[in-house]
Amino acid sequence: MPKGTITKDPVNKKAFMSVVHACGSSIIKLGACSEIDCTERTIRRSLNEGKMTPAFLDQIARFLNVDPRLLSGALHEQAKSYSNELLRRISLAQLTPKNYPYFEKRKADLNMQPIGELLEQILVLFDVSISQFEEMDFEAQYLFQHDLLEALVPVIRKHFKTDAYGQEEMPNLEKVILDLEYYREDHDLQIYADEVLRKRFLENPPLGKTREDILAMSADELIDLDMYDQLKE
Repeated sequence: MPKGTITKDPVNKKAFMSVVHACGSSIIKLGACSEIDCTERTIRRSLNEGKMTPAFLDQIARFLNVDPRLLSGALHEQAKSYSNELLRRISLAQLTPKNYPYFEKRKADLNMQPIGELLEQILVLFDVSISQFEEMDFEAQYLFQHDLLEALVPVIRKHFKTDAYGQEEMPNLEKVILDLEYYREDHDLQIYADEVLRKRFLENPPLGKTREDILAMSADELIDLDMYDQLKE
């Protein structure tokens, strides 16, 4: 990229203005806000150009408490790309500031962080190294993560009355624990496929399959083949 070039993200003017109005604001108010570095003129010029710097977009989104992807129209473009008309209409109807607060983008960014990095950040607070965790077998690692997350749930409930979406029931509070349990079940199923199903199919290959086919199959393919065989019975 040439020196001095400023990177800008695409911004849909119509989507941008609809979100701003839904938040009870205006370009004039945004331009006068001390928390936003760009002026009213800069905002208008950016919208007419169809591009805005990520920093300005983020500042405006944070001030309005909306997901930057909603403000830029990126989520609208994604919804419009769905071939199924009903799905497209439902998705577009869900694109409101209430459903997509600023937290939504932060959550998406943080969820991209490898779980190992998060665990290391927690462990280092207590002078425990990530290598100590990595030396554990799978079951010990699972139990540590499960106990840690389970212990956090009552603490969150005690100190927070709602989640980031304003929901008092906090429907996803224990979702991360369920996801971990599903991961364990999937891990056990993968081992079963490799150690039991592959051996069974090698000893007695299903109709249309050779031993070479069985050896080349992934664990998921072996599970699918087993389910198919059961349905035929």
